[in-house]
Amino acid sequence: MRQTTFKILNQDSVATYPDEMCFAFNPNFIEIESAWPSGVFTVTVEKISGIESVAAQSIKVSFYKGKCKIYLSRLFELMFDDPRNTRCIEVSVKVNIGTMQMFQFTTLVIWGNIAIGERFGNLGVYSYEDNRHAFERNLIWFRKFPFSVSLFRYNREVEFFGRSDNNRYGNNPIYQNTKVCFFEKIEKLAPSLPTLLTTTVQLPFQVVYYAVAKRFVVLKDGKYYSNWQGDAEEHWGDTADYCDNSNEKKPLANVTYLLETDRGYARYRFMNDELVYCGMFSDLGFEDIPPASVFPNAQKSATIKYKISEEDRMMSVFDRTFDYTFFQTGENVALVNLQISNETAGHYLRWVDRHGNLQYFLFEKGDQQYKNKLGSNKVSQDDDINGLYFANVMRTRNIECSITHKCCAVNLPSDIFDYVVTIITSPIVDLYCGKDGAGNEIWLPVNIQQNTVKYSPKKILNNLEFSFAIPDVNAQSL
Repeated sequence: MRQTTFKILNQDSVATYPDEMCFAFNPNFIEIESAWPSGVFTVTVEKISGIESVAAQSIKVSFYKGKCKIYLSRLFELMFDDPRNTRCIEVSVKVNIGTMQMFQFTTLVIWGNIAIGERFGNLGVYSYEDNRHAFERNLIWFRKFPFSVSLFRYNREVEFFGRSDNNRYGNNPIYQNTKVCFFEKIEKLAPSLPTLLTTTVQLPFQVVYYAVAKRFVVLKDGKYYSNWQGDAEEHWGDTADYCDNSNEKKPLANVTYLLETDRGYARYRFMNDELVYCGMFSDLGFEDIPPASVFPNAQKSATIKYKISEEDRMMSVFDRTFDYTFFQTGENVALVNLQISNETAGHYLRWVDRHGNLQYFLFEKGDQQYKNKLGSNKVSQDDDINGLYFANVMRTRNIECSITHKCCAVNLPSDIFDYVVTIITSPIVDLYCGKDGAGNEIWLPVNIQQNTVKYSPKKILNNLEFSFAIPDVNAQSL
């Protein structure tokens, strides 16, 4: 918790409030004590997107005998309208009395929950007796399937370094943010581009994306242009930032395009020959990095290292070379160790765990169960059968069918079991169904069934077994 002091009509007051990072589904409070006896606070929570604040939610709280405790978690939860794509947001909290602002703070809110004994970066209440004080995650990278690693930026200067197959860390970051450019409108219905002038124009103008033609153009003074000059510092790119001359002037694949909406800046990328919505934009919080692009030559393992706080303790001059060989890694370092698997058979599932990480795992296939449910209504069939009519020929008007799959993960070490078991508490789980003809990934939403999973600390390896249901079959109705 952080603390600040302020005055209410020259009376000393103190407030404690959430840290720089917090979890939306943990209790989050503002606690205020003041020498001023009573009054009404207005607490406003807003989501920060780019340079603007959006989606404001406000509550009024009365304090009595100079004290009050304000519950923020529900307001934080309301800030997430697309948790599948946006699992961390930056919010601003303002506390006012009338029109006078008492104090303000910002915090990164993670769409998740942390329990006693768990650790996320340098957050959590956990045992400090372990000799390895770095935050460490061990994951299995299924290289034959879509896979990404969730890393967390607590500030905009965080860089990621990596190595594979016990090689040394490089001096350069393994992953850099792609260029960011604004646009202002998507024209979905126009069958073709408007008439374009070839004159190069300068700001102000409006950048428009024509969905059918798959191309950006600019609109200025009622005319459309194919060439323009932007302002890189303000994230308005030149023509070359929006139009790929080597690909029929379609958008570039290595640029993030931002569209301003009422909810903030929507993030789009040009993937598989389409401009695809990829969630709300933030340069803080989770960064999902594809290791296949970062470590294309890795054979057995890979490791990603990055900074998780500003505290420098127990650091070594060998920090980018080895992990534990000659020194004890500092508490401000996170290590993500990837063990490569080339398996291809099974149910491949992805989910959002309780800490907001996007997780993947390939489970062995078990039994598949079909369960039907007959409708309550029947209809008579009055058709003749080979020239004769018969009584009491009835058909059920509609039949529902639910399909459940059993799957399991076998022989899991404790550290792997710990992250795989989080799937049974996730409300967002998807089943990978391959790719379509255009190369787009197909993910089917599924639901984990009620289940009990056992873990034995006496065993070195444990199995995890559960069932999931795919959407019910919507059969015909008579």
